[in-house]
Amino acid sequence: MTAATNTEPAGSVVNVPSSESVRREVSSKDLYVRQSSGLVRTVGARTALFANLVAMGIIVNYFWIVFASAGYPNANLVTTVAIGVTINVGVGYVYWMLSSAMPRSGGDYVFMGRIFHPSIGLGTNLLFTVVFISWAGYFSYYVAAYGIPMMLAAYSVAGGGAQALNDATWFTATNGHLFLVGFLVLGLVLLISLLPTKWVFRTTVGIFAITALIYVVMIGLLLATPQSTFAADWNAHNAATQNYATVASFGASFDNVTLTGTFLGIVYTMLSFIGYANSSYYAGEIRGNPTRTQGLAIFGAPIIFAGLIGALYAATYYTFGRDFIVGVSGGYLGGTVTLSAIPSPLFLAAYITTSPMLAAFLTFGLVLTFFGFAFIYFIIPTRNLFAWSFDRILPAFFTRVTQNGVPWVAVITLWFASLIALYVAVYTTLFTYLSYSNFGFWLAVGVVCLGGALFPFLRPKLFAQAPRIVRAKVGPVPILTLVGLASWVGAWYVSYAASTAQYVEPAGAYQYGYLLFLPIVFVVGVVLYFVSYAIQKYRGIPVDLISKELPPD
Repeated sequence: MTAATNTEPAGSVVNVPSSESVRREVSSKDLYVRQSSGLVRTVGARTALFANLVAMGIIVNYFWIVFASAGYPNANLVTTVAIGVTINVGVGYVYWMLSSAMPRSGGDYVFMGRIFHPSIGLGTNLLFTVVFISWAGYFSYYVAAYGIPMMLAAYSVAGGGAQALNDATWFTATNGHLFLVGFLVLGLVLLISLLPTKWVFRTTVGIFAITALIYVVMIGLLLATPQSTFAADWNAHNAATQNYATVASFGASFDNVTLTGTFLGIVYTMLSFIGYANSSYYAGEIRGNPTRTQGLAIFGAPIIFAGLIGALYAATYYTFGRDFIVGVSGGYLGGTVTLSAIPSPLFLAAYITTSPMLAAFLTFGLVLTFFGFAFIYFIIPTRNLFAWSFDRILPAFFTRVTQNGVPWVAVITLWFASLIALYVAVYTTLFTYLSYSNFGFWLAVGVVCLGGALFPFLRPKLFAQAPRIVRAKVGPVPILTLVGLASWVGAWYVSYAASTAQYVEPAGAYQYGYLLFLPIVFVVGVVLYFVSYAIQKYRGIPVDLISKELPPD
């Protein structure tokens, strides 16, 4: 790749003659902003894998399990992992193949834009981008609302004294406190994001290393603690009205695990799986063989993750008991169980250790996980914005990079967008739409899988140029087509499950405006493309040729 310092100055515009005869001879150097992306390939296979696992959150299910257990008491969460990995391995295969055939930054924007039409690519990618930038703000808020208070509460429960518990209440005392902490989190995200790319991803490796250590320590602690020991420790800290037997008996009333309940209960497990395809969005910064790198990062990540969260759920049930987890989760969210923090197993572990520092260290894992989410889901949209602008959908100004290949204009622009997302999360209820985001997210994933299935037939020339593994067939049918069709069905099933009232509105009160928000964002993306097309056509730039070739490396 041409070094960023040797590329044509970002933002330059080449005047292209508008006559049809010349238009047919337009090359990529005339169509795109410049002849090189300006991004620097510094991300290796293991780093990409670790970054994808950070985006998935290898211990976040210690948090989501509370909502999954309360919302789906008839589900066996260990079984949901087997269902989830089956779907996600298929989706991961599709993204792996498409990333190998089209190794450019932008992910599904490039894939769908080249397979279907640039407008479909922009619509799909804008949907994901809106979700991701919302998460960047939302999880910054989660650090203050859940992460730090839980860490201090666990420290207190494990014998650290009442002052830590008093300190915990400061973070949630006012919206101003929540916003201040979230602002500081996003400030740190911005500073790291402006570093050379290798340091950006070294940060993700560091996050992975610490959370992996916490994962191992937590699993070891749980496997060393039988249920009877936890029950005695719990009873020593809680009043008789919410002793272990009472809480577990509430959960036992939902002891009839059902197949339907388990299949619907996959939504939180599937929510956790999101993130393994992230390396496709910064593919222009992946070094080495993209097929090998993306195979490990995209295809390998969901398999590794399934093993990790399967063990997580099993160890949680072993120590605390499934009935107790269901009972304490439903009771806490329903207001009948009173605790100083949400009953995440990371917090419950404070009852079985006499070390305040260990209790704080375990719950710090959740703080670090939320920070990792805010960081990774901020980085991804910056690369998407860069890709749109590089294709001239948006002004070329957004493609400017530093001498180290950092798209600094896109970074700063979306940092302000993430601040808005943080403000919305803290001061309004507009982010209720995120309760429905699983619906729109997997709907869009299904479109990508369908695109993968049709790739060999809609773009045969581009398919013929793809690596051999992408063109592999079973008889006359490409494997990508077979897996793509199956994954399309699986993704849309998850979308359906995530649209049921049991998931989005436990009380059964649907809010169709929120449900339709992301599909409307998709339509906005399609319209935005055609508006841009008209403007660029007037300027003599044939943006429609974008779908005919891949952008420069």
